[in-house]
Amino acid sequence: MKPCSFDHIRRVTLSRWEVRGEREFRGGVSTDSRRIREGDLFVAIQGEKFNGNKFVMQAVSAGASGVLIDQTLNPDVRTELERTSATIMQTDQSVRALGRLAASYRREIRSKVIAVGGSNGKTTTKQIIHSLLSQKFSGVASPRSFNNNIGLPLTLLSVEPQHDYVILEVGTNALGEIAALGAMAIPDIAVITGVGLEHLEQLMNLNAVAVEEASLARFTTDDGMLFFNKSAPELLHALRLSKVLQVTVGFVGAGADIEVTPRQQDITGISFEINGRSEFHLSLLGWHNAINAALAIGVARRMGLSEEELRAGLAGVKASSMRLEPQTLGTHWILNDAYNANPSSTEVAMRTFAELTLPMVNRRRPRKVVVLADMLELGTSAGEHHLRMGQLAAELKLDGLVAIGSLASWAAIAAEKCGMTTVHFTDVQQALDGRSQWLGTGDAILLKGSRGMHLEDLVKGLSVGKLPQTADYV
Repeated sequence: MKPCSFDHIRRVTLSRWEVRGEREFRGGVSTDSRRIREGDLFVAIQGEKFNGNKFVMQAVSAGASGVLIDQTLNPDVRTELERTSATIMQTDQSVRALGRLAASYRREIRSKVIAVGGSNGKTTTKQIIHSLLSQKFSGVASPRSFNNNIGLPLTLLSVEPQHDYVILEVGTNALGEIAALGAMAIPDIAVITGVGLEHLEQLMNLNAVAVEEASLARFTTDDGMLFFNKSAPELLHALRLSKVLQVTVGFVGAGADIEVTPRQQDITGISFEINGRSEFHLSLLGWHNAINAALAIGVARRMGLSEEELRAGLAGVKASSMRLEPQTLGTHWILNDAYNANPSSTEVAMRTFAELTLPMVNRRRPRKVVVLADMLELGTSAGEHHLRMGQLAAELKLDGLVAIGSLASWAAIAAEKCGMTTVHFTDVQQALDGRSQWLGTGDAILLKGSRGMHLEDLVKGLSVGKLPQTADYV
Protein backbone atom coordinates (compact mmCIF):
# COMPACT_ATOMS: atom_id res chain seq x y z
CA MET A 1 0.00 0.00 0.00
CA LYS A 2 1.21 3.53 -0.70
CA PRO A 3 2.07 5.51 2.45
CA CYS A 4 -0.74 7.82 3.49
CA SER A 5 -1.95 9.69 6.56
CA PHE A 6 -3.65 7.98 9.47
CA ASP A 7 -6.42 10.53 9.08
CA HIS A 8 -7.16 9.02 5.65
CA ILE A 9 -7.12 5.50 7.10
CA ARG A 10 -9.43 6.56 9.92
CA ARG A 11 -11.93 8.02 7.46
CA VAL A 12 -12.08 5.08 5.03
CA THR A 13 -12.23 2.48 7.80
CA LEU A 14 -14.96 4.42 9.67
CA SER A 15 -12.80 4.42 12.80
CA ARG A 16 -12.37 6.89 15.65
CA TRP A 17 -9.24 8.15 17.36
CA GLU A 18 -8.13 6.48 20.57
CA VAL A 19 -4.56 7.74 20.61
CA ARG A 20 -3.14 10.17 18.01
CA GLY A 21 0.55 9.50 17.72
CA GLU A 22 3.39 10.92 15.65
CA ARG A 23 4.85 7.84 13.97
CA GLU A 24 4.61 7.77 10.17
CA PHE A 25 2.76 5.05 8.26
CA ARG A 26 5.08 3.54 5.63
CA GLY A 27 2.55 1.48 3.72
CA GLY A 28 2.68 -2.01 5.22
CA VAL A 29 -0.46 -3.64 6.66
CA SER A 30 -0.34 -6.77 8.81
CA THR A 31 -2.67 -8.84 10.98
CA ASP A 32 0.21 -10.78 12.56
CA SER A 33 2.05 -9.03 15.39
CA ARG A 34 4.99 -11.42 14.88
CA ARG A 35 5.60 -10.14 11.35
CA ILE A 36 5.40 -6.42 11.90
CA ARG A 37 7.88 -4.23 10.06
CA GLU A 38 8.88 -0.71 11.00
CA GLY A 39 6.09 1.71 10.13
CA ASP A 40 3.34 -0.90 9.55
CA LEU A 41 -0.34 -0.66 10.40
CA PHE A 42 -1.37 -3.55 12.65
CA VAL A 43 -5.00 -4.63 12.25
CA ALA A 44 -6.14 -6.57 15.31
CA ILE A 45 -8.34 -9.42 14.11
CA GLN A 46 -10.49 -11.62 16.34
CA GLY A 47 -10.94 -15.29 15.46
CA GLU A 48 -12.26 -18.43 17.08
CA LYS A 49 -8.90 -19.25 18.66
CA PHE A 50 -7.13 -15.88 18.85
CA ASN A 51 -7.70 -12.21 19.56
CA GLY A 52 -5.34 -9.73 17.97
CA ASN A 53 -6.47 -7.01 20.38
CA LYS A 54 -4.36 -8.74 23.03
CA PHE A 55 -1.18 -8.18 21.01
CA VAL A 56 -1.32 -4.43 20.46
CA MET A 57 1.69 -3.69 22.67
CA GLN A 58 3.75 -6.41 20.98
CA ALA A 59 2.94 -4.93 17.58
CA VAL A 60 3.85 -1.41 18.65
CA SER A 61 7.04 -2.63 20.32
CA ALA A 62 7.95 -4.38 17.06
CA GLY A 63 7.66 -1.10 15.16
CA ALA A 64 4.00 -0.66 14.19
CA SER A 65 3.24 3.01 13.68
CA GLY A 66 -0.50 2.51 13.97
CA VAL A 67 -3.02 0.00 15.27
CA LEU A 68 -6.64 -0.66 14.35
CA ILE A 69 -8.59 -2.33 17.16
CA ASP A 70 -12.22 -3.33 17.74
CA GLN A 71 -12.17 -3.66 21.53
CA THR A 72 -11.91 -1.05 24.27
CA LEU A 73 -8.35 -0.62 25.51
CA ASN A 74 -7.41 -1.57 29.03
CA PRO A 75 -6.65 1.75 30.83
CA ASP A 76 -3.15 0.62 31.77
CA VAL A 77 -2.42 -0.47 28.19
CA ARG A 78 -3.78 2.83 26.91
CA THR A 79 -1.49 4.79 29.21
CA GLU A 80 1.47 2.75 28.09
CA LEU A 81 0.57 3.21 24.42
CA GLU A 82 0.30 6.97 24.80
CA ARG A 83 4.01 7.01 25.65
CA THR A 84 4.98 5.21 22.41
CA SER A 85 3.86 7.87 19.86
CA ALA A 86 1.91 5.19 17.93
CA THR A 87 -1.58 5.93 16.60
CA ILE A 88 -4.49 3.85 17.87
CA MET A 89 -7.88 3.77 16.07
CA GLN A 90 -10.98 1.87 17.10
CA THR A 91 -13.59 0.52 14.70
CA ASP A 92 -16.77 -1.54 14.92
CA GLN A 93 -15.24 -4.73 13.53
CA SER A 94 -11.65 -5.04 12.33
CA VAL A 95 -12.29 -7.48 9.46
CA ARG A 96 -14.89 -5.14 7.94
CA ALA A 97 -12.54 -2.18 8.44
CA LEU A 98 -9.75 -4.09 6.69
CA GLY A 99 -12.09 -4.68 3.75
CA ARG A 100 -13.04 -0.99 3.59
CA LEU A 101 -9.38 -0.02 3.52
CA ALA A 102 -8.64 -2.49 0.71
CA ALA A 103 -11.68 -1.41 -1.31
CA SER A 104 -10.60 2.21 -1.03
CA TYR A 105 -7.04 1.36 -2.08
CA ARG A 106 -8.34 -0.68 -5.04
CA ARG A 107 -9.72 2.53 -6.54
CA GLU A 108 -6.27 4.11 -6.42
CA ILE A 109 -4.01 1.44 -7.89
CA ARG A 110 -3.04 1.31 -11.57
CA SER A 111 -2.15 -2.41 -11.48
CA LYS A 112 -4.29 -4.84 -13.45
CA VAL A 113 -6.40 -6.79 -10.99
CA ILE A 114 -6.89 -10.47 -11.88
CA ALA A 115 -9.30 -12.49 -9.73
CA VAL A 116 -9.38 -16.30 -9.84
CA GLY A 117 -12.44 -18.18 -8.55
CA GLY A 118 -13.86 -21.66 -9.01
CA SER A 119 -14.50 -24.82 -7.04
CA ASN A 120 -11.17 -26.47 -7.82
CA GLY A 121 -7.80 -25.41 -9.21
CA LYS A 122 -7.79 -21.78 -8.04
CA THR A 123 -4.35 -21.92 -6.46
CA THR A 124 -2.80 -23.80 -9.38
CA THR A 125 -4.31 -21.45 -11.97
CA LYS A 126 -3.19 -18.43 -9.95
CA GLN A 127 0.30 -19.92 -9.79
CA ILE A 128 0.43 -20.50 -13.56
CA ILE A 129 -0.82 -16.97 -14.34
CA HIS A 130 1.82 -15.51 -12.01
CA SER A 131 4.58 -17.58 -13.61
CA LEU A 132 3.51 -16.43 -17.08
CA LEU A 133 3.05 -12.73 -16.34
CA SER A 134 6.31 -12.47 -14.40
CA GLN A 135 8.15 -13.12 -17.68
CA LYS A 136 7.26 -9.58 -18.76
CA PHE A 137 5.77 -7.67 -15.84
CA SER A 138 6.19 -6.97 -12.14
CA GLY A 139 3.40 -8.09 -9.86
CA VAL A 140 2.19 -10.00 -6.83
CA ALA A 141 -0.10 -12.98 -6.25
CA SER A 142 -1.98 -13.95 -3.12
CA PRO A 143 -0.10 -16.33 -0.83
CA ARG A 144 -1.50 -19.83 -0.41
CA SER A 145 -5.11 -19.79 0.74
CA PHE A 146 -5.32 -15.99 1.06
CA ASN A 147 -8.75 -16.24 -0.55
CA ASN A 148 -11.16 -14.96 2.10
CA ASN A 149 -12.23 -11.68 3.67
CA ILE A 150 -8.86 -11.34 5.42
CA GLY A 151 -6.43 -12.79 2.88
CA LEU A 152 -7.85 -11.03 -0.18
CA PRO A 153 -7.72 -7.48 1.27
CA LEU A 154 -4.22 -8.11 2.62
CA THR A 155 -3.11 -9.13 -0.89
CA LEU A 156 -4.68 -6.01 -2.40
CA LEU A 157 -2.98 -3.85 0.21
CA SER A 158 0.40 -5.44 -0.64
CA VAL A 159 0.32 -3.88 -4.13
CA GLU A 160 2.98 -1.22 -4.58
CA PRO A 161 3.12 1.59 -7.17
CA GLN A 162 5.63 -0.25 -9.39
CA HIS A 163 3.48 -3.37 -9.75
CA ASP A 164 1.80 -4.04 -13.09
CA TYR A 165 -0.61 -6.67 -11.81
CA VAL A 166 -2.02 -8.41 -8.76
CA ILE A 167 -3.59 -11.88 -8.81
CA LEU A 168 -6.26 -12.50 -6.19
CA GLU A 169 -7.67 -15.89 -5.22
CA VAL A 170 -11.39 -15.72 -4.45
CA GLY A 171 -12.88 -18.47 -2.28
CA THR A 172 -16.27 -19.17 -0.77
CA ASN A 173 -18.00 -21.29 1.86
CA ALA A 174 -21.50 -19.83 1.57
CA LEU A 175 -23.74 -17.81 -0.74
CA GLY A 176 -22.77 -14.16 -0.92
CA GLU A 177 -19.12 -14.49 0.03
CA ILE A 178 -17.80 -14.14 -3.53
CA ALA A 179 -19.99 -11.08 -4.11
CA ALA A 180 -18.47 -9.42 -1.03
CA LEU A 181 -14.94 -10.17 -2.24
CA GLY A 182 -15.74 -9.22 -5.84
CA ALA A 183 -17.07 -5.83 -4.74
CA MET A 184 -13.75 -5.28 -2.99
CA ALA A 185 -11.55 -6.52 -5.86
CA ILE A 186 -13.34 -5.06 -8.94
CA PRO A 187 -11.22 -7.27 -11.26
CA ASP A 188 -10.07 -6.17 -14.70
CA ILE A 189 -9.80 -9.86 -15.60
CA ALA A 190 -11.81 -12.60 -13.89
CA VAL A 191 -11.24 -16.37 -14.14
CA ILE A 192 -13.61 -19.13 -13.07
CA THR A 193 -11.87 -22.50 -13.20
CA GLY A 194 -15.14 -24.45 -13.04
CA VAL A 195 -17.76 -25.60 -10.57
CA GLY A 196 -17.96 -28.77 -8.53
CA LEU A 197 -19.52 -30.17 -5.39
CA GLU A 198 -18.02 -28.04 -2.61
CA HIS A 199 -19.12 -26.78 0.82
CA LEU A 200 -22.51 -28.41 0.42
CA GLU A 201 -23.42 -27.77 4.06
CA GLN A 202 -23.96 -24.15 3.00
CA LEU A 203 -24.18 -24.20 -0.81
CA MET A 204 -26.50 -27.25 -0.91
CA ASN A 205 -26.20 -28.26 -4.61
CA LEU A 206 -24.32 -27.72 -7.86
CA ASN A 207 -26.69 -25.04 -9.13
CA ALA A 208 -26.13 -22.98 -5.99
CA VAL A 209 -22.36 -23.45 -6.34
CA ALA A 210 -22.56 -22.20 -9.94
CA VAL A 211 -24.59 -19.13 -8.96
CA GLU A 212 -22.10 -18.33 -6.21
CA GLU A 213 -19.02 -18.73 -8.44
CA ALA A 214 -20.64 -16.83 -11.34
CA SER A 215 -21.28 -13.82 -9.11
CA LEU A 216 -17.64 -12.81 -9.63
CA ALA A 217 -18.55 -11.71 -13.18
CA ARG A 218 -20.88 -8.99 -11.84
CA PHE A 219 -17.98 -7.05 -10.41
CA THR A 220 -15.62 -7.14 -13.39
CA THR A 221 -14.82 -3.71 -14.83
CA ASP A 222 -16.85 -2.46 -17.80
CA ASP A 223 -13.93 -3.02 -20.19
CA GLY A 224 -12.87 -6.24 -18.44
CA MET A 225 -12.92 -9.87 -19.54
CA LEU A 226 -14.04 -13.17 -18.03
CA PHE A 227 -12.31 -16.48 -18.81
CA PHE A 228 -14.13 -19.59 -17.68
CA ASN A 229 -14.30 -23.36 -18.10
CA LYS A 230 -17.16 -24.25 -20.44
CA SER A 231 -17.56 -27.83 -19.22
CA ALA A 232 -20.22 -27.13 -16.58
CA PRO A 233 -23.74 -26.42 -17.92
CA GLU A 234 -24.71 -25.04 -14.51
CA LEU A 235 -22.04 -22.35 -14.83
CA LEU A 236 -23.09 -21.52 -18.39
CA HIS A 237 -26.64 -21.06 -17.18
CA ALA A 238 -25.58 -18.92 -14.23
CA LEU A 239 -23.57 -16.64 -16.56
CA ARG A 240 -26.21 -16.33 -19.27
CA LEU A 241 -27.22 -12.77 -18.30
CA SER A 242 -23.69 -11.53 -17.61
CA LYS A 243 -22.70 -8.54 -19.77
CA VAL A 244 -18.95 -8.92 -19.32
CA LEU A 245 -16.94 -10.02 -22.37
CA GLN A 246 -16.61 -13.81 -22.03
CA VAL A 247 -13.94 -16.19 -23.33
CA THR A 248 -14.63 -19.90 -22.87
CA VAL A 249 -12.07 -22.66 -22.44
CA GLY A 250 -12.67 -26.38 -22.98
CA PHE A 251 -11.42 -29.60 -24.50
CA VAL A 252 -11.56 -30.00 -28.26
CA GLY A 253 -15.11 -30.61 -29.46
CA ALA A 254 -16.74 -28.50 -26.74
CA GLY A 255 -17.03 -25.46 -29.01
CA ALA A 256 -14.96 -23.27 -26.70
CA ASP A 257 -13.09 -20.15 -27.80
CA ILE A 258 -9.86 -21.66 -26.50
CA GLU A 259 -9.81 -25.39 -27.34
CA VAL A 260 -7.43 -27.79 -25.62
CA THR A 261 -6.27 -31.01 -27.29
CA PRO A 262 -4.51 -33.43 -24.92
CA ARG A 263 -1.37 -34.98 -26.40
CA GLN A 264 0.65 -36.87 -23.81
CA GLN A 265 0.77 -37.45 -20.06
CA ASP A 266 3.49 -39.19 -18.05
CA ILE A 267 5.20 -38.61 -14.72
CA THR A 268 7.05 -35.60 -16.21
CA GLY A 269 3.79 -33.76 -16.84
CA ILE A 270 1.36 -33.10 -19.68
CA SER A 271 1.63 -31.88 -23.27
CA PHE A 272 -1.33 -30.28 -25.00
CA GLU A 273 -2.27 -28.19 -28.00
CA ILE A 274 -4.33 -25.00 -28.08
CA ASN A 275 -6.66 -24.32 -31.00
CA GLY A 276 -4.81 -26.85 -33.13
CA ARG A 277 -1.74 -24.66 -33.46
CA SER A 278 0.43 -24.03 -30.41
CA GLU A 279 1.74 -26.97 -28.38
CA PHE A 280 2.77 -26.55 -24.74
CA HIS A 281 4.23 -28.68 -21.97
CA LEU A 282 3.45 -28.31 -18.26
CA SER A 283 5.20 -30.12 -15.44
CA LEU A 284 1.93 -30.84 -13.66
CA LEU A 285 -0.24 -33.96 -13.74
CA GLY A 286 -3.88 -34.25 -14.72
CA TRP A 287 -5.69 -33.12 -17.84
CA HIS A 288 -7.69 -30.67 -15.75
CA ASN A 289 -4.41 -28.78 -15.41
CA ALA A 290 -4.34 -28.38 -19.20
CA ILE A 291 -7.61 -26.45 -18.79
CA ASN A 292 -6.13 -24.43 -15.92
CA ALA A 293 -3.09 -23.67 -18.08
CA ALA A 294 -5.28 -22.67 -21.03
CA LEU A 295 -7.19 -20.25 -18.78
CA ALA A 296 -3.85 -18.78 -17.67
CA ILE A 297 -2.60 -18.57 -21.26
CA GLY A 298 -5.77 -16.69 -22.22
CA VAL A 299 -5.12 -14.17 -19.45
CA ALA A 300 -1.46 -13.82 -20.43
CA ARG A 301 -2.30 -13.28 -24.09
CA ARG A 302 -4.78 -10.62 -23.02
CA MET A 303 -1.85 -8.97 -21.23
CA GLY A 304 0.28 -9.12 -24.39
CA LEU A 305 2.68 -12.04 -23.84
CA SER A 306 4.40 -13.73 -26.78
CA GLU A 307 4.53 -17.48 -27.48
CA GLU A 308 8.14 -17.58 -26.25
CA GLU A 309 7.19 -15.88 -23.00
CA LEU A 310 4.28 -18.28 -22.54
CA ARG A 311 6.53 -21.34 -22.91
CA ALA A 312 9.17 -19.89 -20.60
CA GLY A 313 6.52 -19.16 -17.99
CA LEU A 314 5.02 -22.65 -18.17
CA ALA A 315 8.48 -24.16 -17.78
CA GLY A 316 8.77 -22.45 -14.40
CA VAL A 317 5.57 -23.94 -12.95
CA LYS A 318 6.02 -26.60 -10.30
CA ALA A 319 3.40 -28.55 -8.37
CA SER A 320 2.15 -26.79 -5.25
CA SER A 321 2.52 -28.59 -1.95
CA MET A 322 -0.03 -31.41 -1.58
CA ARG A 323 -1.80 -30.57 -4.87
CA LEU A 324 -1.15 -33.55 -7.14
CA GLU A 325 2.43 -33.26 -5.93
CA PRO A 326 4.68 -36.16 -6.99
CA GLN A 327 6.92 -37.43 -4.20
CA THR A 328 9.21 -40.40 -3.70
CA LEU A 329 9.60 -42.17 -0.38
CA GLY A 330 11.86 -45.20 -0.30
CA THR A 331 10.64 -47.52 -3.03
CA HIS A 332 7.28 -45.72 -3.20
CA TRP A 333 6.02 -43.12 -5.65
CA ILE A 334 3.39 -40.90 -4.02
CA LEU A 335 0.87 -38.59 -5.65
CA ASN A 336 0.08 -36.24 -2.78
CA ASP A 337 -3.24 -34.46 -3.36
CA ALA A 338 -4.12 -34.15 0.31
CA TYR A 339 -4.39 -30.37 0.60
CA ASN A 340 -8.17 -30.62 0.46
CA ALA A 341 -10.95 -32.70 -1.09
CA ASN A 342 -14.45 -32.62 -2.48
CA PRO A 343 -16.13 -35.17 -4.78
CA SER A 344 -15.11 -33.33 -7.97
CA SER A 345 -11.44 -32.97 -7.10
CA THR A 346 -11.30 -36.53 -5.73
CA GLU A 347 -12.66 -37.94 -8.98
CA VAL A 348 -10.10 -35.95 -10.97
CA ALA A 349 -7.27 -37.16 -8.73
CA MET A 350 -8.30 -40.82 -9.01
CA ARG A 351 -8.69 -40.65 -12.79
CA THR A 352 -5.30 -38.99 -13.14
CA PHE A 353 -3.70 -41.64 -10.92
CA ALA A 354 -5.34 -44.46 -12.86
CA GLU A 355 -4.19 -43.12 -16.24
CA LEU A 356 -0.54 -42.65 -15.27
CA THR A 357 2.08 -45.03 -16.61
CA LEU A 358 4.61 -45.44 -13.83
CA PRO A 359 8.19 -46.76 -13.99
CA MET A 360 8.64 -50.46 -13.29
CA VAL A 361 9.82 -51.47 -9.82
CA ASN A 362 11.83 -54.69 -9.57
CA ARG A 363 10.65 -55.60 -13.10
CA ARG A 364 6.99 -55.30 -12.26
CA ARG A 365 4.22 -52.78 -12.56
CA PRO A 366 3.69 -50.94 -9.25
CA ARG A 367 0.42 -51.55 -7.48
CA LYS A 368 -1.71 -48.41 -7.40
CA VAL A 369 -3.22 -47.87 -3.94
CA VAL A 370 -5.53 -44.94 -3.19
CA VAL A 371 -5.59 -43.67 0.39
CA LEU A 372 -8.90 -41.85 0.76
CA ALA A 373 -9.70 -39.91 3.93
CA ASP A 374 -13.01 -38.24 4.76
CA MET A 375 -14.29 -35.52 2.43
CA LEU A 376 -15.76 -33.02 4.88
CA GLU A 377 -18.45 -30.30 4.63
CA LEU A 378 -20.73 -32.32 2.35
CA GLY A 379 -23.80 -32.14 4.57
CA THR A 380 -26.50 -34.79 4.33
CA SER A 381 -25.19 -36.11 1.00
CA ALA A 382 -21.79 -37.10 2.46
CA GLY A 383 -22.52 -40.85 2.55
CA GLU A 384 -23.72 -40.89 -1.05
CA HIS A 385 -20.62 -39.11 -2.31
CA HIS A 386 -18.24 -41.41 -0.45
CA LEU A 387 -20.05 -44.46 -1.80
CA ARG A 388 -19.59 -43.08 -5.30
CA MET A 389 -15.84 -42.60 -4.76
CA GLY A 390 -15.50 -46.23 -3.70
CA GLN A 391 -17.36 -47.40 -6.79
CA LEU A 392 -15.17 -45.17 -8.95
CA ALA A 393 -11.97 -46.60 -7.49
CA ALA A 394 -13.18 -50.07 -8.46
CA GLU A 395 -14.29 -48.95 -11.93
CA LEU A 396 -10.83 -47.49 -12.55
CA LYS A 397 -9.30 -50.86 -11.59
CA LEU A 398 -7.03 -49.44 -8.93
CA ASP A 399 -5.28 -52.16 -6.94
CA GLY A 400 -6.34 -51.22 -3.43
CA LEU A 401 -8.26 -48.69 -1.36
CA VAL A 402 -7.29 -47.57 2.13
CA ALA A 403 -10.15 -45.68 3.79
CA ILE A 404 -9.40 -43.38 6.73
CA GLY A 405 -12.27 -41.94 8.77
CA SER A 406 -15.92 -42.69 9.42
CA LEU A 407 -17.18 -41.23 6.14
CA ALA A 408 -14.47 -42.90 4.05
CA SER A 409 -15.65 -46.25 5.40
CA TRP A 410 -18.60 -45.92 3.00
CA ALA A 411 -16.13 -45.79 0.12
CA ALA A 412 -14.50 -48.98 1.39
CA ILE A 413 -17.87 -50.72 1.59
CA ALA A 414 -18.77 -49.74 -1.97
CA ALA A 415 -15.36 -50.69 -3.39
CA GLU A 416 -15.36 -54.06 -1.62
CA LYS A 417 -18.82 -54.86 -3.03
CA CYS A 418 -17.31 -54.26 -6.48
CA GLY A 419 -14.58 -56.80 -5.77
CA MET A 420 -11.82 -54.40 -4.79
CA THR A 421 -9.29 -55.03 -2.04
CA THR A 422 -9.90 -52.57 0.80
CA VAL A 423 -8.94 -51.85 4.38
CA HIS A 424 -10.42 -49.28 6.78
CA PHE A 425 -8.84 -47.30 9.62
CA THR A 426 -10.37 -44.75 11.96
CA ASP A 427 -7.51 -42.25 11.69
CA VAL A 428 -4.05 -41.65 10.26
CA GLN A 429 -2.21 -43.09 13.26
CA GLN A 430 -4.12 -46.35 13.01
CA ALA A 431 -3.27 -46.51 9.30
CA LEU A 432 0.40 -46.01 10.15
CA ASP A 433 0.30 -48.70 12.81
CA GLY A 434 -1.37 -51.06 10.36
CA ARG A 435 0.79 -50.24 7.34
CA SER A 436 1.79 -53.89 6.86
CA GLN A 437 -1.86 -54.62 5.98
CA TRP A 438 -1.86 -52.38 2.92
CA LEU A 439 1.62 -51.19 1.94
CA GLY A 440 3.97 -53.32 -0.12
CA THR A 441 7.40 -52.65 -1.61
CA GLY A 442 7.22 -50.44 -4.68
CA ASP A 443 3.57 -49.52 -4.30
CA ALA A 444 2.39 -46.24 -5.82
CA ILE A 445 0.09 -44.28 -3.51
CA LEU A 446 -2.50 -41.56 -4.09
CA LEU A 447 -3.32 -39.48 -1.01
CA LYS A 448 -6.66 -37.66 -1.06
CA GLY A 449 -8.76 -36.23 1.76
CA SER A 450 -9.98 -33.04 3.36
CA ARG A 451 -7.48 -30.80 5.11
CA GLY A 452 -8.96 -31.60 8.48
CA MET A 453 -7.98 -35.27 8.11
CA HIS A 454 -4.24 -34.43 8.22
CA LEU A 455 -3.07 -36.92 5.60
CA GLU A 456 0.28 -35.11 5.51
CA ASP A 457 0.96 -36.87 8.83
CA LEU A 458 0.82 -40.18 6.97
CA VAL A 459 3.76 -39.13 4.80
CA LYS A 460 5.68 -37.91 7.84
CA GLY A 461 4.97 -41.12 9.68
CA LEU A 462 6.02 -43.31 6.77
CA SER A 463 9.23 -41.32 6.31
CA VAL A 464 10.37 -41.96 9.88
CA GLY A 465 8.90 -45.43 10.28
CA LYS A 466 10.27 -48.74 9.07
CA LEU A 467 8.85 -49.35 5.62
CA PRO A 468 8.26 -52.93 4.45
CA GLN A 469 11.18 -54.27 2.48
CA THR A 470 9.29 -57.14 0.90
CA ALA A 471 5.93 -57.20 -0.79
CA ASP A 472 3.19 -57.68 1.77
CA TYR A 473 -0.11 -57.33 -0.04
CA VAL A 474 -3.60 -57.24 1.39
